[in-house]
Amino acid sequence: MAGPTRLEIMIDAASPVVAKLSPGRRARFTHLVDQFLQDVEFRGADGFDVTSRVRVTLATYACLLLLNRPRDRFDLGMRIVITESGPPSDAEMMGRYSRWGRMDLCWSSIMKDGVLSIPGCCKAMHELAHRLDNRNIFREGLPASHSAECHDTWRTDMDEELDFLRTRLANGFETPLTPQAATSQADFFNCTTTAYFEQPDMLRDNFRRVHDRLAHFYEDGR
Repeated sequence: MAGPTRLEIMIDAASPVVAKLSPGRRARFTHLVDQFLQDVEFRGADGFDVTSRVRVTLATYACLLLLNRPRDRFDLGMRIVITESGPPSDAEMMGRYSRWGRMDLCWSSIMKDGVLSIPGCCKAMHELAHRLDNRNIFREGLPASHSAECHDTWRTDMDEELDFLRTRLANGFETPLTPQAATSQADFFNCTTTAYFEQPDMLRDNFRRVHDRLAHFYEDGR
């Protein structure tokens, strides 16, 4: 039996989530990452060296968002500009997004003390989820569903959980989910998505309906 490929080893290093997938889903995920690496342009700014590790790490977090969405993909030719820290100094390269699919990311926020930083990776996933949102894969902060009935159920569950979060924040109660999630429906979806992959127990304990909806969305009704 052949051992894991170099790409598979790098994917495992980027996210422990992948190791929990079934063999079939893992094979599909590896294909998604390989396709992302072919479709997306990575560019370093201010002297940053975009290594294979950088590319595979970002591709891994992007493709977690596509795992159970066979008809969806990021824009062909999307450009990800990466700096060591802070925004690019070149004015021509500024701006998180553009109509051509431009995104800026800071590697030092994704890495901390030489290891992957969960908050930094969550931030990268958050920005990538916004990129999908911009492509209208999501409507009104919700996934594009296969039926109106399914979409209505999503809307009810997500809206009620968002209202619950906003009420807690308005009354001064702490919440394990970042307050940014209360900003809009899209931000709520994006923040709960990152929590689903990196803090699933927290999300299940505090926002059970959201967790279950995301489990169905990403893992086909797990």
